[in-house]
Amino acid sequence: MSSTEEGGGAVGAPGGAVSNDQTITTNNNPLETIIPMPDTDFTLSKGELENLRSLDESFDGNQLDPNAKPLIRRVPSTLGCHEDFRKYFKPKVIQIGPLHNDDPTLHGSQNLKQNLVKCFTKNIGVNTKTLYENMKKEIDGLKKCYDPKELEKYSNGKEKLAWILFVDGCAILQAVYIRYGQDYNSTLIERCTIKEMLTFEYSDLFLLENQLPFRVLELLTSSSKNGEKFMKAIKRFIDYTVITQPR
Repeated sequence: MSSTEEGGGAVGAPGGAVSNDQTITTNNNPLETIIPMPDTDFTLSKGELENLRSLDESFDGNQLDPNAKPLIRRVPSTLGCHEDFRKYFKPKVIQIGPLHNDDPTLHGSQNLKQNLVKCFTKNIGVNTKTLYENMKKEIDGLKKCYDPKELEKYSNGKEKLAWILFVDGCAILQAVYIRYGQDYNSTLIERCTIKEMLTFEYSDLFLLENQLPFRVLELLTSSSKNGEKFMKAIKRFIDYTVITQPR
């Protein structure tokens, strides 16, 4: 339909003339009237500019960097609200690493971990002091494997975090060796520990918030020729659990 109806003047300008600044165009659908606006310069306030800038920064911050190093961190809090999701990141029995170290519901595993440490240091053939000192020397590099926000409570010193990584690393190596070490022969002390292993939850070692840097295991096994058998057991454990175990 034309903008000029029969028997009438042009719409939008006196005397029947069509304005050059604004033209109203209609089509067969009366709900789709298009009214072009003349060019107008809008001046935005400082607050409006800040709002727009915050949107740009938020968008940029949500972009994943494909070259960024993956870090050990807690899952987003929105996932923690769902009970079905917690089994994928919250340990059931054994807490590993600093993220759940202060969870009072998991402190029952401390005695088991300490016994595993005793067995490991005996089997590896290196004294406890040397193994711990090796861990403490590299603690600054190991901290870089975690989201810095997760380690704020350990910022006052190296001792607490180094001890957590040392104990948990030894416990993992010995627990996996007991089950997957091909040449494993238990001693009297270890037989008592094996009974406690009935409470050890191996699946806890794969949870997102229950992780250690792999470098921890390397530090604990690299100073002895016996370390190779522990690392082979770790590889068999991963291969069986992640790759070959039927689903």
